[in-house]
Amino acid sequence: MHKIAVFRALQLGDLLCAMPAITALKYNYPESTLYFIGLPHMEALLERFDCVDEFIPFPGHPELPEIPCNPLALADFMKKMQAEKFDLLLQLQGNGTIVNDFLKNFGAKRLVGFRPSGSPGDSDWLEYPDKLHEVDRHLALIDFLGLRITNRAMEYPLFSSDWADFEVIKNSLTYPFVIVHVGSRDTKRQWPLEKFVCLAEYLHDRGYQIVLTGVLGEKLRIAEFENLLTFGALNLCAQLDLGVLGCLVRQASLVICNCTGISHIAAALETRSIVISMDGEPERWGPQNKRLHRIFDAKKSIQITDIFSAIDSLLEFQFPVGRNAAANPKISEE
Repeated sequence: MHKIAVFRALQLGDLLCAMPAITALKYNYPESTLYFIGLPHMEALLERFDCVDEFIPFPGHPELPEIPCNPLALADFMKKMQAEKFDLLLQLQGNGTIVNDFLKNFGAKRLVGFRPSGSPGDSDWLEYPDKLHEVDRHLALIDFLGLRITNRAMEYPLFSSDWADFEVIKNSLTYPFVIVHVGSRDTKRQWPLEKFVCLAEYLHDRGYQIVLTGVLGEKLRIAEFENLLTFGALNLCAQLDLGVLGCLVRQASLVICNCTGISHIAAALETRSIVISMDGEPERWGPQNKRLHRIFDAKKSIQITDIFSAIDSLLEFQFPVGRNAAANPKISEE
């Protein structure tokens, strides 16, 4: 088998959750060239993973909401996919309601993946396992195909060049620090700013510097949050590439965020986190390591004091003693 392609045209967190399965796929076919077909702005993320040999930007589809579709670009894309003549094409987009018929047009020798519940199945199609965590869902497909799974853990590779770039912002940091990430691509998954303020104030009072992160589209929301604070925070919105962001997360004592991309980065880097789930699917998307992470389901009643207790538990051995203790931090070697 010479050419294997994976189709998953989704966002950062979606990709990180699928990478253990894709890594396993490459492990089982080490001599094959593995192509990843994804959203154009995800190329920088995929370049971090050795299991991906080639990235193919997907121009969108009229029935998929992730990016606007350019019909001319899509027609050209389809010609290129048919010319590739993939030996194996994996559908990792979802349950297949929309994309299965679409991917058949690629003309791959073998197409495998998920199928909707109740649809006819065969040895190439696994009924979509709705109840599994997103990481385990894709590993279930690898197992279904009879392939060996070598590692079930999420990863977020960091390189020496990332740490060199991180030095540029390091002088702005006061250890220990906590990242507060109030944004999310979907506004329906954004916890109220006033509640984030309560958590930021709680940690600031205990000697932690508060660092704000987010992308350019979240700039106004982050500015609004910053104005609600009674102290000065370090605002790094839209200033970090994926590598420097990863280094920042790795150095943080804690990440507080909505259930969005940075929550998956924290999970992959084993940085403690408080995650607020607004979509009602905490068991699907939340971090799996309950020792390092606490996820709160906002579809249910959340008491802010319960989150305070979770923070105390996660940072039990890291609390500075009052504001002055932050001046001479001891950085954890974990």
